[in-house]
Amino acid sequence: MALVTGLALVGQAAPVHAAGKTFSVNSTVDAPDANPGNGKCETASGNNTCTLRAAIMETNALAGADTIDLQVGATYVLTRAGDDDTALNGDLDINTPDTVIDGKDIRGCVGVNASGVTIRRSKISCGFGYGIYNHTATGLVIEDSEIDCQDKGGTAVGDTNITVRRVNIHGCENGFDVDGNFTVQDSYIHDLFQGAEAHTDGAQITNVGHDIVFTHNTIYSGIGGTSAIISPAASSGVRNVLIRNNLMAGGAYTLYCAQNGGALNYRVIDNRFRTIFYPKVGEYGPWTDCEDEVQVTGNVYHETGQPLPP
Repeated sequence: MALVTGLALVGQAAPVHAAGKTFSVNSTVDAPDANPGNGKCETASGNNTCTLRAAIMETNALAGADTIDLQVGATYVLTRAGDDDTALNGDLDINTPDTVIDGKDIRGCVGVNASGVTIRRSKISCGFGYGIYNHTATGLVIEDSEIDCQDKGGTAVGDTNITVRRVNIHGCENGFDVDGNFTVQDSYIHDLFQGAEAHTDGAQITNVGHDIVFTHNTIYSGIGGTSAIISPAASSGVRNVLIRNNLMAGGAYTLYCAQNGGALNYRVIDNRFRTIFYPKVGEYGPWTDCEDEVQVTGNVYHETGQPLPP
């Protein structure tokens, strides 16, 4: 377990955790470790310069529990171009199971390649790709955080084995790219990126979507967007979807249920649809293709409490 502490916590001392190796970051420069796995966080042999990227590369390379202590009040901006899974370039790659990122201001994207990772009380600012991406690892939890795609064509979170709680998402083309084992609750998705080529969705469920829960969220696609939540064709095999007790508005249709037929165990329950952007909720209506899902009940217009038409 790598526990990263102290980033951008102005006025607070970075705590010390007695577990495994402790790496103390002393530079805000974005530079890699000289020799990952040798137990020394330094950007060149003997220079004693330890960056956040170098420290993460060391913890990824070492077995067991490690601690990264960061400078009080510092902000770490990721500047290295490229894309890999080693944390050498581009986004920060978390490869150590049970890593906890708490109270951070990260100016870049985060790739998760290890199980049991938790990101909490942090802000991720990523203007391309995915703000936080997990595809194969299990048990990623993101809570009490903010993800800002900086008004560019990125996606906040994707795509498998993820729980999102109380997260503020904005400036993204898509809030979520959802494959499976995905829960979003008590979150706010709003002020999404709109562009001439954009297909703006609060959440897009993919053709392999399964075991998905959206509960008690506010999801606004806005004017010119596509949807708050969009689903693929029922024939894709999408299954076990629960959309419950959300407030939604905007888009062409605000909610696209599984299209061209009912999906297996697709339920839409007790949601509220708001006319804040369009008189019909979405430009063309509140929803489409929902009439043949297994359970559609208790859904109302937010302003009047009147039930939605079938």
